[in-house]
Amino acid sequence: MNLYEFLINLQMNNQRPYCLTIGGFDPTAGAGVIADCKTFEMLQVYGMGIISSNTLQTDDCFIDVDWVPVETMIRQVETLLKRYCFKALKIGLVRDFDMLYQLISIAKGLNSDLKIVWDPILKSSSGYCFHSKDSMQLRFLEMNCQVITPNWNEFEALWGADHTILKEQNASAAILLKGGHRQEKTGSDILFANGQFTEIQGESFAGKSKHGTGCVLSAAIAAYLAQGYTVLESCKLAKSYVEDFIQSNEQNLGYHYANK
Repeated sequence: MNLYEFLINLQMNNQRPYCLTIGGFDPTAGAGVIADCKTFEMLQVYGMGIISSNTLQTDDCFIDVDWVPVETMIRQVETLLKRYCFKALKIGLVRDFDMLYQLISIAKGLNSDLKIVWDPILKSSSGYCFHSKDSMQLRFLEMNCQVITPNWNEFEALWGADHTILKEQNASAAILLKGGHRQEKTGSDILFANGQFTEIQGESFAGKSKHGTGCVLSAAIAAYLAQGYTVLESCKLAKSYVEDFIQSNEQNLGYHYANK
C-alpha cells in the first residue's frame, strides 16, 4: 500500500458525522446554506444542504426572495434522509410555519433521533421582514427542536419581553437567547435548558459584527451536537467559533477557520 492509498484508507475509516442544513441561498456566501456548509466543513462534519429560497442580496442589503416550492424540498428531505444517517439538522430561513411544520414532521418521521437546531429568522439584518409571530406555532417547535436560537428582538417578538416566561411554560427545547442586540451585557448569551438559565459570556467587539453571524452560530451548534457534545458544550464552543469569525477581518464578510 502506497502513501496515497494509506491516506485514503485512513480517511474512509475516520468517517465524519452527517449534518444537514435547510435555508436560503445567499449569493455572497456570508449567510444561509453556503455559510452553514463552510462551518460544517471547518468543524469536521460532512454538510449537505437543501435550498428553501433564492435570495437577491449583498452583505448589507436584502432586496428580494424567491421561495422554493415545499414539494421540491420535501422530496429532497426524503431522498437524503433515506440514504444518510444525519446526526443533526439546522433550519434557517423558511417561508412560513406550514413549510417548517411539514419539513420537521417528515424529517422526524424518518429519523426520530435527529437533533434539530432552528434559527428563527423573522427579519434580515437590513430590515426585510419574512414572517411574524402569527405564523409560528411555538409549542410544536419546542417539542421537536433540540435548540432554538433567537436573537433578542426575535425572542421578544415570539415569546415576549420577559425571558423568564420560558421557565413558567416549561419550554422543552433549549432556547439560546443571543446577546448581540441585548441592552445590558451586549454579546453575552442566555441559554435556557433543563429548566435552568445559564449565561454564556461573550464580547461586544464595540458593535462590530459580520453578515451571517446568526447562521454561523446555529450551524456550529448543530455541528457540535452531531459530534456528541451536550447542548451547553455545543453552545459554548459555537460561541467561540463565531467570535473568531467576527474577528477574522475588518470587512462585513467573515472568514472561516478550522476548529482549534
